[in-house]
Amino acid sequence: MEFSARMQAALVPPVTRMEFAWVAGALAAVKLAWLVVDHTLRYYMGDSMTYLHSAAFLTGTGGRSFLYGWTLRFTALPFDSPVAVIVNQAAWSVLICIALFIFLRVALRLPFWWSAVPSWLLATEPAQVFLERMVMAETLGLLAFVSMFLVFSRYLATGDLRWYLLACLGGLAAAAFRMNFLPIAIGLGLTAPLLRVLLWPPDGSSQRWPAWRHIGLAMLILGVTNLAYTQAYGRATHYPPGYLAYTGMMRIGLVAPLIRPEHFEGTGVSGTILQEVELPLDDHWQRGHHIWRPDGLWPLLEKRSDQPELVARTVTRRALLSEPLGLLRINIATLGGYFHDRRSELRMLDDIGVIPPSDRDLELIREWTGWDARGIDALETPARRFFAGSTTWLTLCLFALAPLALATAAIGWRTDRREQYLLLSLASLGLVANHLLFAHIVSYRYIHPFPWFVLANLSIVLAAATSWWVHRSPKSKGQAGQGRPAS
Repeated sequence: MEFSARMQAALVPPVTRMEFAWVAGALAAVKLAWLVVDHTLRYYMGDSMTYLHSAAFLTGTGGRSFLYGWTLRFTALPFDSPVAVIVNQAAWSVLICIALFIFLRVALRLPFWWSAVPSWLLATEPAQVFLERMVMAETLGLLAFVSMFLVFSRYLATGDLRWYLLACLGGLAAAAFRMNFLPIAIGLGLTAPLLRVLLWPPDGSSQRWPAWRHIGLAMLILGVTNLAYTQAYGRATHYPPGYLAYTGMMRIGLVAPLIRPEHFEGTGVSGTILQEVELPLDDHWQRGHHIWRPDGLWPLLEKRSDQPELVARTVTRRALLSEPLGLLRINIATLGGYFHDRRSELRMLDDIGVIPPSDRDLELIREWTGWDARGIDALETPARRFFAGSTTWLTLCLFALAPLALATAAIGWRTDRREQYLLLSLASLGLVANHLLFAHIVSYRYIHPFPWFVLANLSIVLAAATSWWVHRSPKSKGQAGQGRPAS
């Protein structure tokens, strides 16, 4: 009976039409106001050029999302105006904010104001506002990621593997827009069935066979969907099956300081190539430049091998295996850049798009889209200034998320919805771990997903603290004692 009651409670959302109208209306008003204030489309060279090429020709790309470009082709390009990109991404951002409200109000059953206010704050959060104005996949990628998160929430509430299947597909969609979401999506895919079985046995039973069968079916779904995605990626992009065609190239920008001459053995490229690289290999601040700069390792590898991607995959894999903790050590040192004024300033300048398009890029943008991008890099607007001034806030999001997530887990452990609290905590910790392991540079653009989860956890912590304070206050104690008989 207890299981049935909890199941029924999970299936009946407490959101009324009036509540939803208030939240959605306020979100739309915020986005409309920002659109009036700032409707300048921005470009991040050369990622944006890759996306626009995919949009213009419906082609694949080896190192960036093909799906984002395809989405632009059918949602923005037909309107022949760069503002169409901002309008579309602002609409997607509204859905991201609604997802935050829905999770807090429906999955956790927090009071209306504790659910609505975080979603309204997110609507005008600096990273959300600015990246809506960038030809970048961040906004749509975050929408796919939080959609996956909500579907995992429904799976935990119902135990229905059809929700689990949709969550796995949502995670792959998020990875198709932003590859950095893939480790978290797979991690949640592995842990969600365990949470479901351990915290809420299927059919209210504690028997081992139904539990193992449930986990086994979930793992089969996870494996099949990922295999199917890699095959579909190969067909869509005309590259070999995989998650990303240029995995080796990207990993060079991550593990360059760990690469040694012996890692080239048997690859057809001599380890002496490292002596020819002009850019310092042991400087972890230069890692990303080993991909894009002509004096880096990747351009030189392209000259020395007919299969540079295969060589890069082999070398970077060996580098990681030879020094497993080396990457963690390097990335921890890189995090210090967020507290280095000069480094953080330079990275923010890069993130806001101060690199101007070349004359050739300007011609291609006009040819592909009909848009005039001249002078965009130097044009200051409210959204850009707002984002440029948010370094302290975004750094706080990066370093505060893990403690907030642990507090959420502790608060939710004694509730009847602890699996939902733990899901939020795991996803939040996954974001932090993913950044720690795979962010090779200081980049405020990389922190874009964090505010959603910071505001969700913060709302829980503040609601719990407020409730504790109210119940512990002398006035509350006095009222509680008024009904007791005199001794």
